[in-house]
Amino acid sequence: MKPTPHPHHRLTAVSGSSWRRGAAAWSLAFLACLSTLAAQPDLAEQALSARPLILKPGERQLFLDDFLLADIAGLQRVTHSPVKYAGNPVIRPDIPTDGVAIQTRDAPVWDEKEQVWKMWYIRFGDDGNGAGESAYARSKDGVVWEKPALGLVEAGGNRANNLVTVEGAPQAFVQHVVLDPNAPADRRFKGMIGPHGRQPLVSADGFTFRRLPVEPIPSQDESHLNWDPVTQQWIFTVKHGGPFGRSVYLSLSSDFERWTPPVLIYHADWRDQELAAEYLQRIAGDARYWRPTINVPREYNAEIYNMAVFRYEGVYIGLPNYFESSGRIPLPRGNQDGINSPKLAVSRDLRSWVRVGDRQHFIPISPLGKDALDTGQIMASSHPVRRGEELWFYYSGIDVRHRPNRPRPIDEYRGAIFLAKLRVDGFVSLRGGAEEGFLDTRPLVLDGSRLWVNAAVKGSLVVEITEPDGRTVVSGWDRGSVEPISGDHTRTEIRWRGRDLSELAGKRVRVRFHLRDADLYSFWLE
Repeated sequence: MKPTPHPHHRLTAVSGSSWRRGAAAWSLAFLACLSTLAAQPDLAEQALSARPLILKPGERQLFLDDFLLADIAGLQRVTHSPVKYAGNPVIRPDIPTDGVAIQTRDAPVWDEKEQVWKMWYIRFGDDGNGAGESAYARSKDGVVWEKPALGLVEAGGNRANNLVTVEGAPQAFVQHVVLDPNAPADRRFKGMIGPHGRQPLVSADGFTFRRLPVEPIPSQDESHLNWDPVTQQWIFTVKHGGPFGRSVYLSLSSDFERWTPPVLIYHADWRDQELAAEYLQRIAGDARYWRPTINVPREYNAEIYNMAVFRYEGVYIGLPNYFESSGRIPLPRGNQDGINSPKLAVSRDLRSWVRVGDRQHFIPISPLGKDALDTGQIMASSHPVRRGEELWFYYSGIDVRHRPNRPRPIDEYRGAIFLAKLRVDGFVSLRGGAEEGFLDTRPLVLDGSRLWVNAAVKGSLVVEITEPDGRTVVSGWDRGSVEPISGDHTRTEIRWRGRDLSELAGKRVRVRFHLRDADLYSFWLE
């Protein structure tokens, strides 16, 4: 993580008026772009095919979208959900200052100096609804967490707690704490403060923060922060209104002080409304699940509550949290009842997003059961953490959205922090069934000498190299010359007998994968 200014980005501080002007201008430009593409729907494809696609060595190629695909037959795109850890929740509200519900929007960070995982989380306010204080936990293995007494904030008549603080605001709502190992010592930790609008913070130790003298980034009560090591900039997604309600806006910075005006990048559409109605009706009729207490079909609506956006290999992956609202909650509480949980989206430029698969829930709510607090709302953390050949997703689980007729603040919500695990690259696979299917990539330039795959093979997986037209196999690179692969491998090499891919250096070719009873998750060159 090295937040040095990028020479091709000129960033300005954000004011409310400049943000509104920027959002309006962006919206007009976006609509104009849509009109142009509608009139000439093949422009994007023509632009892509006009320039060679060079595969970077070591960068894994996934199948969340169709960007790499030229032809496909007999294969199914399968979206995979992380498997929830059997020992969940991994961080419980088990000390007095936690209250009955804790949450996080942020993945833990590894502190190389201390050899420990660190996580900052928030507790609900005393009324069970809204932001409260922020606290710190640490772990050696990412599963067993402890909450050290920091002695900074007085609560319950003493300072024996793990609450963090901000200069000028002893009890502070701090979010999005990250560790920046390349920053000056007094800015080693970075974060944001504010339940509405977000102001950048820095800290030397991650426990006592100070505000930077910059304008807050306009935001409602949800946001996510990540660092993009390729473009050398901070990716900050915030919540504002848009089509169908809550929507996702993007702000960028190369120095953590000057931020671009938030622009709309993701919102619900008509298909999301149809799927939300089907989902809410299905849940309402299934006794295994918590059912919203307000269920008014004419008020069903899908909104995007927040969206974590992180770079993964050569793409940006989004975890849009879909709030599928089942109806309005009566006053004095107000707001909406319903279910919150993330789906999957992918982008190659942070602006244009593709919904993955059939728009199914990526981390769905759990059935009712002992210790199942993730039964009503699931809020994904900022990004997965790679642990060996797995991706670990931490998330907040809350038991309900609305619990009527309960005395407040007691037992309004219950919530904790959970863990789910996915194989590396395991978001989506292309699956071949009993009958063999195949996929052809777009014409590529192979900048590498060895081809690797992440695949689970019960039947067969074979590869051949064809000319750019996809009709002629390059001599010596046919499927009969490939050593067979079987078994489940997150990393295994495709070998042609007596050949090396460096022989094809600089040549435009296609890569053809034949799959039978097999799942292909990714491929890459080295």
